[in-house]
Parts: sequence; structure tokens; C-alpha cells
Amino acid sequence: MKSQMVIWKRQWQELIETLGGKGAYTRLKIAPPAAEGELAEAEFRLGIRLPEELRTLLREGAGQAYVYWSLPDEAILPFEVSGELGWAVEQLEFFAYGEDDSDGNQRYLSFHTAGNGDELLLDLNSPSGTAVVHWAHETAEYLLLAPSFTEFIDRVTALGCVGAEEWQYPGFCGKTGLDPELPASRQWSAWLHQYLTLTLEQAQNDLNSLLLYTEMFGTDQETAEAFAQYNAEVVLRAFVGRASHEQNISNREAIICLAGEVLGQQAADFVRSLWSGAPPVAISRSSLAYLSALCLPEGEGLERVLSMLETSAQARKLSGYEANSHLKFFHSRSVLRWMEDKATYPYDGWDTLYAHSQPSPSDIIHWLGCGGVQRQIAVSALPDLLTDKGTEVFSSADLAQIRRLLEQALEEAVLKKEKQAVREALERLG
Repeated sequence: MKSQMVIWKRQWQELIETLGGKGAYTRLKIAPPAAEGELAEAEFRLGIRLPEELRTLLREGAGQAYVYWSLPDEAILPFEVSGELGWAVEQLEFFAYGEDDSDGNQRYLSFHTAGNGDELLLDLNSPSGTAVVHWAHETAEYLLLAPSFTEFIDRVTALGCVGAEEWQYPGFCGKTGLDPELPASRQWSAWLHQYLTLTLEQAQNDLNSLLLYTEMFGTDQETAEAFAQYNAEVVLRAFVGRASHEQNISNREAIICLAGEVLGQQAADFVRSLWSGAPPVAISRSSLAYLSALCLPEGEGLERVLSMLETSAQARKLSGYEANSHLKFFHSRSVLRWMEDKATYPYDGWDTLYAHSQPSPSDIIHWLGCGGVQRQIAVSALPDLLTDKGTEVFSSADLAQIRRLLEQALEEAVLKKEKQAVREALERLG
């Protein structure tokens, strides 16, 4: 077991170090082997002798281990997964679901609780005494992950330590639990290998590789320069082709949005086609708004999105969250003029849109002086605006006027929430 732990430790370290270098959020902790006294204490607390396989792992391998990773948001994954694996001798506890657990409360030994409350369990009644089972806290369902604890660690490590929440495992499980040889497992392992090894330098000489790299790591100036060597129409067709073969709807939209980020106004005609009655690719309204802000002239893109929102407002009340999800990408003061008579209580979402829309000092003074929901929006947005802009963009006269209006708002505020928002804005003002 000691030699096996050395292998696992090296694999985990390589995985976590490489993922961290790619921008992933990672954690790795491997404690020394548990002392005999720690094992005896755990056994006394539980009232049993630990299964020999588990005991040996804890005594010769590690008394505690934790592996975690989560990829950056821009990564378009073939499966909705992150990584989580762990155990600790002091956290071993008997697990029983509910008072009517017919198996009694000494069948399952919990060795790890996932971030969402799901459990990884050892089935003490299994032939090995250490079969690993996942318990989903929302459905109360059990899923076999491996016939033994050692096999579980081997298999989950081969899959990049995926887990430990319920949606992570089923696609990679067969009759005996996790199976690295299943088609989905092979697809995931191949993708993860590419994620860990592919570089922009390697990818830029092949358009398909460059597309894959962009789907994994998003766009930046260097990536845009790499695409510049290819014909824009060819690049657009390649993105659309990849999106058309994508089964996951959110991934399909993300790929189309990448095309807009890479091509900008070179994709203007394509974006216009998305507004037609028969778009070449179906995407959500918010993604359409995003692409319109990226690829169309500002006046045209904003006019289209505002018209879409006006149509929606005829059928139902327009919320600040909906307006923000469609208009935040424009960063335009024109949005402020539009929203002045559209914003209503509750103002959540409207204040975020206000901050996104680049208000000038005169805009802030105007909205603070309006009273009502307009003043509440400006007050709520002001701390973020001051954080982003700093007070140096305001003249001394502007700052004095804003302070006066805030003090007036504080005097007139009735609700505790309103007063707190004004006080926070005054504190940020200095």
C-alpha cells in the first residue's frame, strides 16, 4: 500500500500542478500515515475494527488526503465535472439515511462529504468490506463506484479525480462502478489530456486545434492574433460546424459566442442572420444580445436589443435582471437614457445595469436628484462605480454635489435597507 500511495501521490501532484498552471482552482493535501493510536481512537469511537484494506491505507499511505480542482468558467467541457476526492481518519462516521433505514446504522461508513452534502461511503456488508458507494443527498439514491476502496482510488485517479457530487459519476459508471474504459470515460480522459498538454504555440498552426484550444481556454489578444492568419469566413464556418455537432445546448451557444469574440465585426452579417426568422443556429436572447454588442455597430446592435426588450415589456413587466442580462454588454450611456423611465421596483438588476452603462458624474448627479427608484438605483450602484473609477474622475464640485444629494437621501430614507445603502455610498465617497 505504501508503494501504491507513492504512485497516487505523484499522479495527484502532477494533475494539480498542471491544472493550476492552466488557471484552474486547485487544492491538494496529503497528510502523513496515521499513527496506530489514531486508528485505535477511531475504532474505539466507532465500536468496530476498521476493514483491513482501509486500515492499511490509513496506516501505510495517508491518514488524510484531499484533492480538488475546478476549471475556469471559460472552459467548455464535454461533461459537467470538477474534481474532488478525499478521506480523513478522524472524519470516519457511520452513515444512515433517515430513521427508517432498514439496513441499520452500521452498514455504511462515510469517509468523505462532498461540497453539496453528498456522501462517499464504504459498504461494510460488501464482499470486500470496502466497496465504495455514492449517496446523493437530494434523491437519497446509492450508486456503486467500485468493489473496493483501492479500486475506487485507482479508477477515479485514472479519470482525473472526478467527483464527488452526484452528477459527476453516472456517465463514467458501468455495472461494477467507475470504468475508465467506457466510451464516455475515454472521451473525457482524452479531453483532459489535451487540456493538460495543448499549448497555443502548438495549436496555432492547425485551425481545428486552435478552435479546440479556444474552447478550452477562451480568447485573449494572443489567441485573436493566432486566428488572424486564417480567412474570417473559414474560421466562422469552422466555429459554426463545431457548434452544430455539439449536443449540449449551453456548449453550443458558448462556441458561437467564441466566434463573435474572435471575429468581432467580421461576423456582423452572421449575427444579423441570427436575428432572422430562420436563424442558422438557435441561441438564447441573452447570447444574441452579447453577439450584437460584440459584432454589430453600436447603434444597430443596441437598437435591435432595445426593440426586443420593448416587445417583451408589452407582454409582461420587464425586470432589472432581464434588462441587465441583455444590455450590460454595451457599456453605453445610451442605455441610461432608455432605462430612466423603464426601471421599477424592485431595483435589483437595474442598479447593476446602471453601473455597467458607464454613467458620467453628471448622470450620477441627475439620477440622485430624481428621487424614487432612480435615486435608489444610483445610490446602490455608486459604491461599485467608485471602486472602478475612483474619485479622481470627479471634480471637487461634483463630489460636493453628490455628497449633498446622498445626505439628503439619508434624511429621507425610511427603510433600514435604504439607509444602509446610502451610508455605504457615503463611506466609499470618503
